[in-house]
Amino acid sequence: MLSYTLLKNHAGILLVGDHTSLTWLHQVVHEVNDRSPVIIDKEGSFLGLAYDVRKALERQREVIPPPKHFEEVGVRYGVQILWPVLLLQQRLLRQSLAFLSHTAKTQAITYALEAVIEDALREDFGAQAERIIGLWQRVDPAQAQVFDMINSRAGIFCSWTKTQRKSGFAQLLSSFDPMYDSFYSMRLKNGEKNLISPAEFAAWENAEWPDPRW
Repeated sequence: MLSYTLLKNHAGILLVGDHTSLTWLHQVVHEVNDRSPVIIDKEGSFLGLAYDVRKALERQREVIPPPKHFEEVGVRYGVQILWPVLLLQQRLLRQSLAFLSHTAKTQAITYALEAVIEDALREDFGAQAERIIGLWQRVDPAQAQVFDMINSRAGIFCSWTKTQRKSGFAQLLSSFDPMYDSFYSMRLKNGEKNLISPAEFAAWENAEWPDPRW
């Protein structure tokens, strides 16, 4: 089964699974990537989830031995994933199922990943978690420009301190709305906190992501 460990500084999670669950996830991501009509870039960030999972299975990421006295748990494997990257990957996976015939295995691993993310968000962000979950579930990555935003959003997220991530992550997620730039000035006048200006996002579009300190 899938599980998680929170990373430092509200950066994201170590996604953990046994060999079977990660193999399933790897297969499902590849299948959905190949078949989904809403995934335009077949070599893009969504496929990066399969790459990360494969590297974990190849023992090139985290290898987690079974707890002492519970050897029956078996060896598990983990990979670190940033919050904004993982949330968009999961949303694209989930939305793709609406356009595809799919098996029970596909549905099971998709919902397992969603459950892990929900639990991790609640643990990491506390009282803000329900708002963050609501914003995440409203992200529509089927619109091509939304997935293109990941470069600037993840770059800013990596540059933030722990405190900035805690206070600003909800507004970062709200910025995946294609109408964000149009409504930014009005929202600013209405007194919303922690808004990120379109100019700041533009400055990060082609910038290298800093060390996320995770």
